[in-house]
Amino acid sequence: MACAVETTGLTGNSYKALLRKQILRVRPRSVGMAVAYVSTQGFRLVKEILDEGGVGEIRLVADAKDFVTHPNALRGARDVGWHVRVVDGLPGTFHPKLYIGGEGFNDIGAMTNLSLAIAGSPNLSRGGFAKNGECVFWSDAPQSRRSAAKAWLSCWNAGEELTDERLTAYEKQFALQNLRRSRKDMIALGVADNFPKMVDGVPKRGVAPPRSEQKAISETAALAAWAGLESFTGQYTLQVEFPKVAGGVLNRILGSPAHGSAVDINCEDRETREFKFRYYPDNGMFRLNIPNEVPLVEWAREHKAGIACVERREARDNPYFEILKPGRSMMDIMERSFALGTWGRTRTRLYGWC
Repeated sequence: MACAVETTGLTGNSYKALLRKQILRVRPRSVGMAVAYVSTQGFRLVKEILDEGGVGEIRLVADAKDFVTHPNALRGARDVGWHVRVVDGLPGTFHPKLYIGGEGFNDIGAMTNLSLAIAGSPNLSRGGFAKNGECVFWSDAPQSRRSAAKAWLSCWNAGEELTDERLTAYEKQFALQNLRRSRKDMIALGVADNFPKMVDGVPKRGVAPPRSEQKAISETAALAAWAGLESFTGQYTLQVEFPKVAGGVLNRILGSPAHGSAVDINCEDRETREFKFRYYPDNGMFRLNIPNEVPLVEWAREHKAGIACVERREARDNPYFEILKPGRSMMDIMERSFALGTWGRTRTRLYGWC
C-alpha cells in the first residue's frame, strides 16, 4: 500500500520519470488512459514507457472537440494496437488526466484487479511529460481501487470508437482550426511539439524537415499551400514551382491539372483571374503561372522574397491566391507549418502546407 501527491517540473523531476517509475514498479498487464489532449511526442513518450514495462493491452480515450489532440497521435495509437475512443459530445471539453493499470479489461471496458491509479494535471504531451509544472496523485492502495475503476469506466463510456471515417473527418477539422491559431497558441496547447530551432524566423540551416510520422496533418487534410519566392522561372509571367507534398496539396485545392490547364482564382484585390497550372513529371513539380496583373508580382520579381500562398477558404468558392511580403502575415502562415511539422526545404527556398 503506497500513495502520494507529487509535483513534477518544479524541482528538476518530470512526469515522464514519475510515470515510468510507477509502471516499472507495479508492472500492470493492462493500462487505460483518459486524457484531454494527446500530441505526437506525447504518444511516443508514453508508448516507450509502456513498452518497457511490458504492458500488453492499452486503451486510450481523449478529447476530439477542441481539435488539439493530434490526428497522427490517434492514428499512431491505433496502428500499434491500442483501443482508442474519442469524446466530442459533451457540453464542455473532455478534460480528465487519469492513468490506471491492472490485470485487464472486462467485456464492458472496466479494469479488473486495478493495481495503479494516477490522477492529476499532465496531458499526453511533451510539455506535460517533460517541461510543465504539474501535480499528480498516485496510489496502489486498495482503498482507491473501486473509485479509480469507476472513474475510468465513466471516461471510457463517454467516448466513441475511433473509426477510419471519424479520424478522416477529425483530421480535416483539425487542419481548419489550426489555420486560425498562432504559433504561440499552438505551443501553449501542445500542438507544436516539434517546433524547429529557428534563426531569423526560419528553421536553422541543417535542421531536417519533419519525417512523415512527425507531421501533425496529412496533405489530404490541408487547406493551404505556400512556397518561397527566392527563386522562380518565367520571362513573361511569374512561374512558381511547388515542390513535393506542397504541390500535392495545391493539386487537391485547384483540381488535377490537364496539360496547361486554366484555373479561376480569387486574388487579394478581389479580382478573379485565370491562372495556368501544370504538373511536370520529369521533376515532380507543380507549376503555377501567375498573371502579371496580380498584386505584388512586380515586387516579387524585383526583390525575390516573400511567399506565394494558395488557400481553399470555403468549399463552394474559388481558391484564393496572395503574394505576401516578409512580415507578420507571412510569418503567421509559415509558423503554422513549422508548428505542425508540414514544411520542407529545397536548395533555395522553403515551402509548406497547413
